[in-house]
Amino acid sequence: MRIHFVGIGGVGMSSLAIHCHLVGHDVYGSDIYRNEHIEILQKLGVKVFLGHSRENWLDPDLLVHTPAVSSNNPELLRAREENVRIITRFDLLKQLVEGSVQFAITGSDGKTTTTAMLAHVLKALGKDPTVFLGGINPSLEFGNYRKGNGPYVYELDESQPSFSSFRPTHLIITNARKDHLENFHSDESFYLSCFETLARSAQNVVTFQHDQLTSHLGHHTFGVSEGTCTLLDRKAERFEQVAQIKLDGKIYTLRLRIPGFHNILNAMAVVTLLWAAGFDPSDTVQALSSFVGTYRRFTVTTIDESRNIYVVDDYAHTPDEIAWLIRTSREVFAGLKQVMIFQPHRYTRLAREDGNFAKALMEADEIYVAEVYSAFEQALPNVSARMIVDGLKNYGKDAKYFSSIEELLKQIKPAPNTVYLFVGAGDIIDYSRKFVRNITST
Repeated sequence: MRIHFVGIGGVGMSSLAIHCHLVGHDVYGSDIYRNEHIEILQKLGVKVFLGHSRENWLDPDLLVHTPAVSSNNPELLRAREENVRIITRFDLLKQLVEGSVQFAITGSDGKTTTTAMLAHVLKALGKDPTVFLGGINPSLEFGNYRKGNGPYVYELDESQPSFSSFRPTHLIITNARKDHLENFHSDESFYLSCFETLARSAQNVVTFQHDQLTSHLGHHTFGVSEGTCTLLDRKAERFEQVAQIKLDGKIYTLRLRIPGFHNILNAMAVVTLLWAAGFDPSDTVQALSSFVGTYRRFTVTTIDESRNIYVVDDYAHTPDEIAWLIRTSREVFAGLKQVMIFQPHRYTRLAREDGNFAKALMEADEIYVAEVYSAFEQALPNVSARMIVDGLKNYGKDAKYFSSIEELLKQIKPAPNTVYLFVGAGDIIDYSRKFVRNITST
């Protein structure tokens, strides 16, 4: 089958394209910008058109697109004209995993790292999983994808109601923060019902004991002092941490080579799910001790260790994720100044959070806010990153707004005993790299 991918360079789309190519389909696609995912595809021999045009056409049998692609995309229009079957990436993933043993991880925060952890453990235990990841992990053959002969492990994007149509064997719901609520008709009851439908379809469901919306959906839970798997104690030192957890009446020592209290919770979710699936928790915690983390989840670049200058890149784009990030950075880099460079992601999210970003950013020492990365959304009236800066100033916290990240970078001068946090789900990573280059070249 010949498959046309519109938006083939996206982290989720590229993993699907790689899989289809490796199992023998004739794959090609298009995207606006070249990136590392496109470079991997091209090395595999997959043709990629840059830009969208009705001329990007090789007579496909199927066209796959992301939700971000507009209905008047020229390639979608041509597919309709020529009666080519059109499906979303959700539909394709569902078709690929159907009828197999499936480990799915969904939720507002933490699903990428939790998926990577689960894949790492199953691989270490010899289960040879096929993995679809919404981020980059060095243990996977292609970063966001691994081809195996065992169960499917996939990150299940909860941003569209169609996620509830999946039928996983095993399921982790990390939490539900009502992110992307606009895609659920801004109806909280409908939003929750989608999680309920998904949970009912799974044989083994694990949820966070303290999550207000979804904790009751789990057959088993993980939490602090409460739940099937409970956290008893935790000690952290720079980039490593050790926790004592209790499960099924036994105590286990969980060691991680990545920082952050939230990552202990992510690991506990994996331990709990695999225990319920019949795996020995001792084997799971041993495998987790070698997990190395996921790209742009507290990725540190050491600029000058003698002067304590560091850059942290992080994908955090919800208020809760930002709050966890700052806490983690203060724990890892105790006593250093925390400079936040934040790029909000999507106008709808900024409008919906109604001041929560300012509250989360309050814990940073110095704050710079760039204009919203639209992610192909149309701008909303009176919605701008200035809202965050105004909110911070109302709390008595100084912050600076910049419509251009290029101009923002000119204002930031590297200083000793400082951590620079480049945060957001947009293209801020490109500016972080430029900032590092500028420092290291002088």
